[in-house]
Amino acid sequence: MKHHFTQEDLIRDLYNESTYLEKMAIQQAKKQNSTLDYEYKSLQKAQALINKATIQPPDFVVQNILDYSKSSKFETEAG
Repeated sequence: MKHHFTQEDLIRDLYNESTYLEKMAIQQAKKQNSTLDYEYKSLQKAQALINKATIQPPDFVVQNILDYSKSSKFETEAG
């Protein structure tokens, strides 16, 4: 029986959220289907780029949070 894996199946496998049997089935399918293997490798590259990305709020957002914290009742009680 041939199983057609979705992109979601491949992503779950990349993030180790698939079962052992699913992982084995995907590995076997990649060996038999070059298109699936190519898609899996493309998703791996995308995952690597996402993992390298650093996201940081703009300075004004951090400053707004700090200013609010200084003026809030919580900061007065805690300090």
